[in-house]
Amino acid sequence: MEEIESLKITRSDRRSIAIVVLPNGTVEVRAPKYIPEFAIKAFVKSKSEWIKVRQEYVKKNTKPSKKFENGEKFVFLGHEYSLLLGPYIHIEIKEDQLLFPLALAARGRETMEKWYIKQAKTEITKLADEYTAKMETAYNGISFSDTKSKWGSCTHDDRLQFNWRLIMTPLLVVRYVVIHELAHTIEKNHSAKFWNKVRSVNPSYKQQIKWLKENGHGLTV
Repeated sequence: MEEIESLKITRSDRRSIAIVVLPNGTVEVRAPKYIPEFAIKAFVKSKSEWIKVRQEYVKKNTKPSKKFENGEKFVFLGHEYSLLLGPYIHIEIKEDQLLFPLALAARGRETMEKWYIKQAKTEITKLADEYTAKMETAYNGISFSDTKSKWGSCTHDDRLQFNWRLIMTPLLVVRYVVIHELAHTIEKNHSAKFWNKVRSVNPSYKQQIKWLKENGHGLTV
């Protein structure tokens, strides 16, 4: 079998090996700290055919960056909106359109990202607080980034971090990632106990995981 190019190995306290194909085609292997590199590479080699198929799928389905022209589609909380440039003061969603200030079109991507981040902070923080109460737990801070390989994380001292691009996904998916990270404030690994906690709050969580695997790479601005 051919050697897999652009291989990235990320080690953590996880118990099993997972392979993720990133939007740029890079193969990220998430592995336990104790597994030697030769074993990781052997595992990757055994999955080479699946990786090639997945890379082709990602390549074909990754959407190009927006040009900020009328009619372009933008996604917010799983719903698609058509861009409409005009004499608007700020970005606003109205019916099936995303109203965008014409004066800011030259800095469209930067402006749109700032808007997405602002919405993500509001909606995700609201969900985190709601489910903190439901799950009878607590967190010590929340931040947002654009990590390419993670939708969320929880540190050893219960600080949560989320990828702001989550705000493009359906609300059920956003909720799942929030619940997942809050469950880590209770269980720091992906043990059966951890997944039982997630399942107790969100029985359909496997559907949201599937959605992210199939659609996450296409969330571009």
